[in-house]
Parts: sequence; structure tokens; C-alpha cells
Amino acid sequence: MANLDPASGKKTIELIDQIHKDTGATIIIVEHRIEDVLHRSVDRVVLMGEGSIILDTTPDKLLSSDSLISNGIREPLYVTALKYAGVDITEDMRPGMMDTLILKDDDKKKIKEWMEGIPDKAQGEERPVLLETKNLSFSYPNGKKALKNIDFSIRKGEMMSIVGRNGAGKSSFCKVICGFEKESEGAIYINGENISNLSIKERAEKIAYVMQNPNQMITKPMIRDEVALGLVMDGRYSKEEIDERVDEALKICGLYPFRSWPISALSFGQKKRVTIASILVMRPPVIILDEPTAGQDFRHYTAIMDFLKSLNEAGYTILLITHDMHLMIEYSHRAVVFTEGEMVADGKSEEILTDDSLLEKASLKRTSLSDLAKLLGVDETMFIRKFIKYDREVRK
Repeated sequence: MANLDPASGKKTIELIDQIHKDTGATIIIVEHRIEDVLHRSVDRVVLMGEGSIILDTTPDKLLSSDSLISNGIREPLYVTALKYAGVDITEDMRPGMMDTLILKDDDKKKIKEWMEGIPDKAQGEERPVLLETKNLSFSYPNGKKALKNIDFSIRKGEMMSIVGRNGAGKSSFCKVICGFEKESEGAIYINGENISNLSIKERAEKIAYVMQNPNQMITKPMIRDEVALGLVMDGRYSKEEIDERVDEALKICGLYPFRSWPISALSFGQKKRVTIASILVMRPPVIILDEPTAGQDFRHYTAIMDFLKSLNEAGYTILLITHDMHLMIEYSHRAVVFTEGEMVADGKSEEILTDDSLLEKASLKRTSLSDLAKLLGVDETMFIRKFIKYDREVRK
């Protein structure tokens, strides 16, 4: 499901399931995102680590244990919520799929009491707008309009997501902001200053962009040289400062053991981490990341996102282009939704993920937290918001 928007990933699993039913073929799925795979019934799950099989079992047995978390794999969100609420998850609860989950009345009561005990987060002070676009449009040379009258803003110190189906205009929007493409109408502002006429280099001092495909960014043969390149070209940093920043970024991105390796020896996912590290060392006021965690296991996903969160808490403004609904609700309070070159929604992440008409229009999908809320008979938006608040406190 790599590089697929959420709805397409869901349809892919449904298609694979139908192929299995129609043909009886033996099917092996290799995936990090077990919640998405378990949208349909799976006979067995093989958990691997360090080149060995750790566990070969049924989904029900797997999800009633702590094996996923202890081996660096994300559990389905509904399983995490049950554990947070103190529910003892057993095999006979059929936890292997959200659709088959059986909860006793006592367990439902326990979850509701847990949810009610989590206070709603107070609204923080509204910060000044840092980056803004007004009536922004962009057309390709063939006349196709990729962006249509985008009015957008992100506040200083905010971390937000841009979501939508493949080809909706998310990446085009960010490329126009960075100056890689030229808008046909409208204007772009940083701190109220129109930057539409600034060069790519001048904009790069204010806005950094990590592309989705790492091969479009990498220019040096060696990992350390690539990560250090921006600092070296800047000319303002001593060798000691460069080494310190490069080491920090390499460690956060899980690349320090490979610091002297050639980039050609890395996997696609490792190359992705190199490009993120090369931007993180520069620490510009606005950082745009296109699918920052694509292809990463949960350990590296968490390390990268927690580092981005720490930068955000230090005052950096971060914009995430993502297909990952988990990332969206865990790390961004606010999201904007693109479809067919238009910005069709701007709101709280949990509200967007519980709007059925919007989800269908933008090829997004519900998380299992919505399904659990329905099973409990509680408000979905409130349940997701309180889960996120509790989860963030646990992660601190």
C-alpha cells in the first residue's frame, strides 16, 4: 500500500481479499501497517525481527499480546485505546479485526469511564500567521489547472497536515510555495511580506522542502556529505558546529551507524531518512515534508515524528503532506483537505476524520477509533480528541 492514498489502500486490501476468495490463491502481504491490512480477515501473521521469525500466529492471538509493541510495530489504534482504558484483551474477544471485536458491558463501561476522565484540552493562545497564500492558482504549460484559488494560512509554531487523494494538488501547492513552480495567479506571504518574486534560493532560507522521492534531492555519493551539504554551502558554520548538527540528525533518523556508507548502498526508506536529515540540520522557520514517514517502521516513524514535534515545540512551523491518517491525528491538531486542485476543508483533524461526505470526496478513511466509538455508542469526534490528548501525554 506504499504511496497509496487512504481510500485506495483500503480498496487494495478489499481487492486482495476478493482475489483470495475467487481464486483460492496463497497470498503473502508484507506491510508495516497492520491495522490497514486487518481491514479484512487474515489467517496468520508472521512477525519478524533481526532476520528471524519471532512469532507465527493468528491475528486474535497476536493482538491479545504485547508482541507488536515490544518489536517496534504499531498496534491498531483501537487496541491501544483498549489498553489505555485498562481493558484486559483476550483471544476470545476476537481482537484480530475491529469488525469482529467483542466487548462485554463491563469493558464498555471501563472505556467510557476512561474517556470521561480525560479533560478536553483548553484552547491555547492564537499565534500570528506566518505563511499565507491568497487566491493562489497554478496551471501546467498544457493549460491544466492544478491549483484553484487557494486561500491558506499556517500560524507560527503550528504543525499541520495537508491530506487528500493522489493528484489532488497537495505537492503542487507546496512546490509553488517553495518557488519550484510559478503561480499563475495570487500571492504568497511570509510574516506579511509578499515573497512571490523571491528566488528559490531566497525562499529556501525561509521555507525548506523535503520531497517525497529522495532520489530527486540527493546529490552527494556519501551519506555524511549529503547531510552536511546545506551547512557547508551556507558558509557560516564551523566544522565543529557542522559535525555536531549532522551527528544529531543522523542519530534521530536512525542513520548514525551508516554515517560513512555510500548512499548507493541504502534502501529507498533509508534514502528518505537521509533527505530528512539533510533538511533538519538547517532548521529553517518553515519545514514542509512530503510523506516524511513513508516506508518507515514504527520505531523510525516515531523517532522522526518526535524529533519534528520537538522542533515544533521549539517554535518551528511544520507542514506535513501525508496519506497517513494516524500521523494526521497524532501529530497535527489541524488539517486542510485538497481535492481536484481545490482546498475543500480546513479544520481540526478529528472533525475531518468523522465527516463521511468529506472522507469520500477526498479519498480519506476513518480510523478504527471511529469504529470503536460507534461500538461504544459515544460521540466519535470527542472520543478521538480525548484519545489523542491521552496518547500525547503518555508519549511525553
